[in-house]
Amino acid sequence: MAEINDLIVKKVKMFLFKLKESGVSVDSAYLFGSYAKRMSSKFSDIDVAVISSDFSEDRFEEGIKLARIAGQIDNRIEPIPFTPGSFIEDDPLVWEIKKDGIPINDIGI
Repeated sequence: MAEINDLIVKKVKMFLFKLKESGVSVDSAYLFGSYAKRMSSKFSDIDVAVISSDFSEDRFEEGIKLARIAGQIDNRIEPIPFTPGSFIEDDPLVWEIKKDGIPINDIGI
């Protein structure tokens, strides 16, 4: 079982800071998936849920914007956008994120 790598957390924080620089207000963020479950491999992507009041309801379009910014940091970062209203436990993915995800704090935003 892999430990959460400090470098991964640093990259996620850098990504979130880049979002701030681009004008996106981040309400909260979570590292989830294999890194949060400590089951990552060298081929694992870095799943990041980003909750922002700035996002539209078009998660696909917002995801494209986030992926462009994430690619500046690390191509393995897979950002998933949520509005506060869509980040509800009725969604199985949100339930998993809230259950196993690791909140990313102190991102300077």
